[in-house]
Amino acid sequence: MKALFAWLRSPHPRPVPRKRTNSRQELRKALPWLAPGLITLSVITLFPLLFQAAMALTNFSAPAIRDGMRGGVWRAILQGLTGQESAVFYPAFSGPASGMQVKFAGLSLLTTLISSIGSSVLLFEILWTVLAVATQTALGVGLALLLHRRGVGLKNFWRALFILPWAVPEFVSALTWSQLFDPRFGALTLAGRTWSQTPGFIPPGAAANPNPDTILISLLISALWYGFPLMLLAASAGLKALPPEVMDAAALDGANAWQTGRQIILPMLMPLLAPAIILRAIFAFNQFYLFTVFQPPYPMLTLSAISYYFFSSFQGGQYALSAAINILTVVFLLVLLLGFNKVSRAAEGVTYA
Repeated sequence: MKALFAWLRSPHPRPVPRKRTNSRQELRKALPWLAPGLITLSVITLFPLLFQAAMALTNFSAPAIRDGMRGGVWRAILQGLTGQESAVFYPAFSGPASGMQVKFAGLSLLTTLISSIGSSVLLFEILWTVLAVATQTALGVGLALLLHRRGVGLKNFWRALFILPWAVPEFVSALTWSQLFDPRFGALTLAGRTWSQTPGFIPPGAAANPNPDTILISLLISALWYGFPLMLLAASAGLKALPPEVMDAAALDGANAWQTGRQIILPMLMPLLAPAIILRAIFAFNQFYLFTVFQPPYPMLTLSAISYYFFSSFQGGQYALSAAINILTVVFLLVLLLGFNKVSRAAEGVTYA
């Protein structure tokens, strides 16, 4: 076993990258072919992000939608940044701004938004993301290990069966799970499950006193159902790419299943699991349909669900507030993902192949 660990820790020779020659000339030749993709990326990704950042600095609301769609947002930003117009105070959660024109608000909306939301929503966001990704990773990796064992029959059938949740739209699956956890007519309630007798969500128009622990369990089970297939596929691909001589050497050294899994399989799977974990973390952090259908109480909400609530007509179309929440979501996601990337070293890729 010591010889195997020494072989794993020993530095392996890596191919020396070739020096780039005539990089500018190659870039000029490739630029006409890259231009359509760059323009499309700018239109689809960069412009909406810049527009939301601009809206977050204004008091753009539904009463001024005509002016905002005709360039009022950019006019207010230009006048505010050049000093032609003084910033108006627009506090968060104070309702839509009155007036038919968009006004420059500066950083007042962002500052009041951070102080109003506080740490409760952010702590729940982090807790929800960690628990959701952890349960999905554990189930996906566990099923991949079971299907990777020798002697398991119908492996392709079981893999196809476990991937079926991806065939169901996320909104439809959220509605299905909400019906299962319905405290009045849900299948789990009718089956007499004692833990499901406490309302797991607030159905529209129903008066209930939900238990936060029960709501969190209901949300985690629902997210687990359509979240683990990605981890299953990533772990299955990683297991197939493992060098067979490593497993044979571990068996010859007398390593048991726990030692092999914890000290050999899991570290060698991480380069392939890390991108899938990052992707599931982004989806969990921006979970929308599940929280919109279940309607849990504050602060058990994601920032995307809160953003939609203030963007819709329920709160008068507070577009600036919704944009500010989206900008904060992007910032928090970047910080979390950069921290995870540094810890997991996901950018290094597979080094044992």
